[in-house]
Amino acid sequence: MSIGAMHAPGNVLQAVIATLWLAWAAPAHAVSFELRQAVRTLDGQSQTVSLPDSVSLAEGAAEPLRASYRMSLDLPGAPHRLAVFVPGLIAHDRILFNGRVIDDHMADPMAPLPRSIHRIRYIEVAQEFVRTGTNIIEIEAAGRNFVSMSPVSVGDTASLGHRFERRVAGAVLGPAAVALVVGTLALCVLLIWARTRDSLYGYFGLGTLGWSLHDAWTVLPIAVMTPAHRVVWWTSLYSFFVAMLVIFCIRFAGWRWPRFERMLCVLAFSAPVVLYAAEAAGLGDSAQPGWLLLWIAFVAVGFAAVGHYVWRHRDTSGALLVLTGGVSLAFAIRDWLVTNSGEDNNPVFLVPYAGLMFVVLVAWMLIDRFVATSRAAETMNRELERRVSAGSEQLVKALAQMRSSKEVAESAARAKSTFLAAASHDLRQPIHALGLYLAALADDRLGRPQREIASRMTATLTTLETMLNALLDVSRMDAGAIVKRPRSFALAPLLHRLADEYAKAAAERGLRLSVRIAPGTEGVYAMSDPMLVERIVLNLLGNAVKYTREGGVLLSCRLRDQDRHWRLEVWDTGPGIAAKDRERVFEEFYQVGNPERDRTQGLGLGLSIVRRLTALLGHPLRLDSRVGRGSRFAIDLPATTEQPRTMQVETEPSPIGALHVAIVDDDPEVRESTRTLLERWGCRVYAGSDANDVLASVAATPGGTLQAIVADYRLRGDLTGIDAVHALRAAFGDALPALIVSGESSAEQLGRMRASGFDCRAKPVDPMHLRRWLAAAASAAQEPAVAA
Repeated sequence: MSIGAMHAPGNVLQAVIATLWLAWAAPAHAVSFELRQAVRTLDGQSQTVSLPDSVSLAEGAAEPLRASYRMSLDLPGAPHRLAVFVPGLIAHDRILFNGRVIDDHMADPMAPLPRSIHRIRYIEVAQEFVRTGTNIIEIEAAGRNFVSMSPVSVGDTASLGHRFERRVAGAVLGPAAVALVVGTLALCVLLIWARTRDSLYGYFGLGTLGWSLHDAWTVLPIAVMTPAHRVVWWTSLYSFFVAMLVIFCIRFAGWRWPRFERMLCVLAFSAPVVLYAAEAAGLGDSAQPGWLLLWIAFVAVGFAAVGHYVWRHRDTSGALLVLTGGVSLAFAIRDWLVTNSGEDNNPVFLVPYAGLMFVVLVAWMLIDRFVATSRAAETMNRELERRVSAGSEQLVKALAQMRSSKEVAESAARAKSTFLAAASHDLRQPIHALGLYLAALADDRLGRPQREIASRMTATLTTLETMLNALLDVSRMDAGAIVKRPRSFALAPLLHRLADEYAKAAAERGLRLSVRIAPGTEGVYAMSDPMLVERIVLNLLGNAVKYTREGGVLLSCRLRDQDRHWRLEVWDTGPGIAAKDRERVFEEFYQVGNPERDRTQGLGLGLSIVRRLTALLGHPLRLDSRVGRGSRFAIDLPATTEQPRTMQVETEPSPIGALHVAIVDDDPEVRESTRTLLERWGCRVYAGSDANDVLASVAATPGGTLQAIVADYRLRGDLTGIDAVHALRAAFGDALPALIVSGESSAEQLGRMRASGFDCRAKPVDPMHLRRWLAAAASAAQEPAVAA
């Protein structure tokens, strides 16, 4: 076989197998002589010694150690071919046969001693060197500070050649092949560990990889360290892989000994320190065998763990594992005894071969487990994919149903908004007319019973207006018709004014209504929409006063987080809200403790409006409550030091006088109620369903003119109050004051009214607000009215 062919891994393995087969299968029919005694000459002194024999000097000697071994052999007749076999020659040597040099490796006595295959010597002797009778064999050995000589065998080449091949195969080629196989399996297991992160695979992979490196180091033909360092680190590597494999056995058996595992790791990693310390103390020769024996004892613990596992499970693979583990333990003890008995200075170690069976079996079990797990995972994945596919189909169907339901809900919401927008105008018209009639009736001189009836009617109408406004406000907020206009304003005056509005209602219920403003807040204002904040606080105060039976209501505000925001709170000592109702109280029409729907307790829209408005403004809203103790609503408003703009204070309206007013409304009841009220205030009224009717009425009246216009937004056909105002201004001047009143709630219509630039009021219009507007219009009429 060529040297190049030996480089291929497959050819190397074939050569190893062939060598092992020839070493054990070749016949050994010839006889050889084994010489176990020799005359050793050392430092000029000779003595007879038994082989094997070892001689050493202290480290650091300047001259190499030299020893000479002389042996004699009587041959009755010269064999046809003769050879010398030395199974363990740990030295630089020169071998002489009858004074003739047959082998010479004495070039550099201070070089590292031979290792591995170079310690096994087989030399064929030339026929002319051999003689009948006594033959002298002399071996000159030299080393830096150590030499060792095994027994010497002399015999025919066939017999000793077979022994040489068997020795090389057992001591060098076999362990090398085992190291290659075990290392390959270790890498495979470590790859599995990298995918699974299962510690069982990790410990076994590291242990077997350390084992393969230890075996390869043992047969390495090159010395990578000095003898002292090599012993320390060779023994430390042995400690490491034994520790990993023992931990593997313990975990494989299902035992949980964390302290024992930690102790093994600590001992394995402290091995260099212990061995170097022993070497420094002069105990190196005894420390290393004792340390190895300790780890053999740990191997017995791992073997016991596996045995316990097999006893519980009693399966074939477990039985084989116990068998190979027991053989490995027995071979480890045997190798330790052979090494420390001194009977063989270059023994054949059996642990690698038993370890090969153990590692192959365990690797097969682990890989089989991984394959089974992978197949189970694949089966599970396929089942999961099937379920996901089925679930996806169901999800698609559910999404389709959700889209359909969403479309239905959106359609219903649009229908609701459309209905409320349409109903807003139709519902507000009679309420607006009724309010104007009651205002006109209040100006008459009525008796006490009639005044009381009118007052109750006004209160009832106010309640109806409040409910209708709340209902329509929800629709307007859902439609986005309410737009926030933030600006800086002072909180304290607003809160005091709102508290004053509810002071009478609270006093009638026997409640204390208090306002508490934190001191030291001067010069700090709130940044929000004051109108919307006012509505929020009014709803919270109304809710607190309505549901509190005894105790009181507290309205407070204070600065939080280093003046970054205001904390506005409304406290009450009411019945409290249970945890299950704290989200539902913000739903429309939901009321706690009002199953009979008592109209005096409202519609259940107050807190719903509060949540919508706080969301619109971006102010956090919080509810805390304890049943039987009361509730607290808290709102956070941004704080600012920006000065509020000065607002014009509305004063009492001046007398209207004989103001000429046009009333444009297509509803006869609203038109007549407005005419009645304005005529009682002394106005000259020209009413009609559109601009043409008003123009005709003015034309038919001697001295008729116009000084103000009050027009409903929605008129008959496609006309609007804005169109009517433009038509009347075209006849009487662009400076004619105009007021648009409407019951519309849609965002589109409200936007058009705001864009017109005219004054706008929502129906029902408060009669006092209407009177103030007319007074302002009267004062603005500086020029005589234009004749019709």
